[in-house]
Amino acid sequence: MNVIKAGLIGSPLGHSMSPYIHERIMEASGIFGKYELYEISPEELPKYAPILMRDLTGFNVTIPHKVSILPFLDDVAPMVKEYGAANTVCGKVGYNTDVDGFLSCNIPMKDKKVLLLGAGGVARMMAIEALKAGADLTIWARSSEKALSLVSECKEKGYEKVTAADFCGSDTESKEDGFDTVLNGTPCGMWPDVHTTAPHLSALKKDGTFFDTIYNPCPTKSCMQVRAKGGQAVSGLKMLLNQAIAAEKIWAPEAHFDEERLESLLPDIRKKLWEKHPMKIVLTGFMGAGKTTIGRMLSDDMRIPFVDLDERIVQIAGCPITEIFKKDGEETFRRMEHDVLKVVLEQPGSTVISLGGGVLTNPDNAGLLHESRSILCYLDVDPDTIWQRVKGDKSRPLLQASDPETAYKNMCARLDARKAVYEKESDVILPASDGIEVVFDRMKKLIGT
Repeated sequence: MNVIKAGLIGSPLGHSMSPYIHERIMEASGIFGKYELYEISPEELPKYAPILMRDLTGFNVTIPHKVSILPFLDDVAPMVKEYGAANTVCGKVGYNTDVDGFLSCNIPMKDKKVLLLGAGGVARMMAIEALKAGADLTIWARSSEKALSLVSECKEKGYEKVTAADFCGSDTESKEDGFDTVLNGTPCGMWPDVHTTAPHLSALKKDGTFFDTIYNPCPTKSCMQVRAKGGQAVSGLKMLLNQAIAAEKIWAPEAHFDEERLESLLPDIRKKLWEKHPMKIVLTGFMGAGKTTIGRMLSDDMRIPFVDLDERIVQIAGCPITEIFKKDGEETFRRMEHDVLKVVLEQPGSTVISLGGGVLTNPDNAGLLHESRSILCYLDVDPDTIWQRVKGDKSRPLLQASDPETAYKNMCARLDARKAVYEKESDVILPASDGIEVVFDRMKKLIGT
């Protein structure tokens, strides 16, 4: 087998995962080769495109060159003609493997009511594939002119079940008559803007399917919110892997591509992504919600560090939290809590963090979390379940009362006061009144690929 020389052209490329992904595919498929990044500006493309076509086996193409590369090609595959963009070149022939990646995700579209968000290159591909599958398609874009233009383009190709969205601002579809499937072709939620969600996400039916072309972070806040409410959500990571596999098949058609082995690369790619673009998974909720237990289990499962904020404070103070409350008062403890949280959020690397139940009562702490690259998950547990879990724990300041009945009433009053804050400040709300194993399984699904 010949040695493959391949790469990616585009600008900017600083956050690209392509070299790692392609090298893993080559390794798994017995391909000898090298994959490099070629950061090329639009002005430089006429100079370098012919050189790369001559010297490389092939290359991938990303923003801003997917359309501008076309005049330099001698021929294009049918998919390129259909979508008007190429993301893979071999010799002087252009291909579009984005569709291979998208279709590999098996998103339900046949006879479904589908909402497409965006009208750019990847959205155009998804629009046509949804219509091919027999979907009843609605297209929304921030620019209504672009949405209408894509609708016209689809109708010119012979598709009739397509219209532009007539809603703007807030969502107008109820869960009952909403969309079966929502496809996100916008950059909303892309690293580093991890707190943003896809527009009109609430138009998805409760049991619907959401597909996000964004793979960084994996999953996005949008994916997690859909899963937390009982829907299905698929991140763009599988699409990214499979479009890369499709490109390698073009460059090295004689290689052996073991589908099961290639599929097994996903967890490693996700782990590498979290290493390169660190995220903090932060668990909040009332005492007894299971934050520390779930946090440790999640840390072990993801193989990333775990920090319990209360434990870190105890280490620094050299005494239990109850003693800090007695000696210095709650106000001193809350100041210490804020300072320690700031340090923990600024530490490098991905981390699972468990917060004390009162952290969010300080608006400055909520500000720290919203400014950081973290996802805040509220473990929502009912009062009676909490009481059963904590009623015998004398180390908790809130349970310091003369009798159990008073302690229970104090606990419920404090929970009522905090619940609205938990819900308001959190990115995701996860029901957590079930057993720990059930909640942990729910949490794993929430942050899965």
